[in-house]
Amino acid sequence: MKSSIRSASHAGSWYDDDPISLAKELSYYLSSSKQFSEYNSLKSIIVPHSGLEYGGPVAAKAFINVNPKNFDRVVILGPSHYEYFKGCALTSFSKFETPFGDVDVDTSTTKKLLEDSKHFFSFPKSSDVQEHSIEMEIPFLKYIFDDKKFSIIPMVIGDGNLSKNIELGKCIYDLYEDPKTLFVISSDFCHWGQDFDYVYYNKKFKNIWESTEDLDKQALDIIAEMDSKKFDAYIKKTKNTICGRNPITIVLSIIEEYQKNHQNKKISFDTAGYSQSEKCKTMNDSSVSYAAGVNFIL
Repeated sequence: MKSSIRSASHAGSWYDDDPISLAKELSYYLSSSKQFSEYNSLKSIIVPHSGLEYGGPVAAKAFINVNPKNFDRVVILGPSHYEYFKGCALTSFSKFETPFGDVDVDTSTTKKLLEDSKHFFSFPKSSDVQEHSIEMEIPFLKYIFDDKKFSIIPMVIGDGNLSKNIELGKCIYDLYEDPKTLFVISSDFCHWGQDFDYVYYNKKFKNIWESTEDLDKQALDIIAEMDSKKFDAYIKKTKNTICGRNPITIVLSIIEEYQKNHQNKKISFDTAGYSQSEKCKTMNDSSVSYAAGVNFIL
């Protein structure tokens, strides 16, 4: 039914709504990126969700490692930008529209998760259509998968402390265990400037943008350690405005559990790319940081 298809509400503004032009843009970003040698062991990625011209080049540095032959399902975890809630909002749509065609939602899994009303609830359709953190990843995925059939499980994560994030991680741990399921963490990094009410500046650096880069790289180094508690402590200490901090914490907690259960496996989480929308030099400037990360299980 038409009513069960979530419209590509940000097409034509945040990214091109013409499939030919969009394909050219994505192809350019991907061809300018280099695969890690371990790409066939990919399990999860961190990618930006800004307008494509800003975050797309960095996102491609993670997406280039997605081999569609290895997956038939993608869990996408993104933050909520417009609605305040606790827990995890699941889509009630059965398909997501993209300029390249519709993508199926794994409705059987979302229905099963909704049985746990303590942690999951159905996202109102109007809120779902407004939120961009999930939508911005789907054109990339559809372009990469092309005609190969796959489904998605969109998860919009609300506010939560460390213990609640760990609880949510336990609820979806089995999805991470599935070798045919890819995890995509949708997150921008530091939102710096007075418009974002965040003007942290370590004056040991000559420029503000260098201070911000150092701050973000501290976060990326902790993500590489795959330590959810340490990442949570970093956020509390620095107040860094990483919008996907809760999705990141959830996946880090899942990885920690996976490591306990699979001590024979080698697991890594590497930084694949980083950029800033502007190089801030004065307190009147503002910027958003974009980072890409890749998680491998060997």
